Amino acid sequence: MRDLPGDIDADVVIEVSRLLDDAEDLAPLPVHDLVKRIRTTLQTRLSHQAIEKLVVEMVSKRGLPLVFDKPAA
Repeated sequence: MRDLPGDIDADVVIEVSRLLDDAEDLAPLPVHDLVKRIRTTLQTRLSHQAIEKLVVEMVSKRGLPLVFDKPAA
């Protein structure tokens, strides 16, 4: 994995990794649900979009399928 830029929260990276470890059996992974779980678990200054980008990058590194559909309002 690459070095993290200064605007990435290491706790979020660890949480994404933990969630992916737990969810590898549940493919495809819904990006918005993972971001929602991270938001409820951690307090972070990262934007929703920054967390989405991190999730997409980490999921793609693992070769897992993703779902990008936004949840119903």
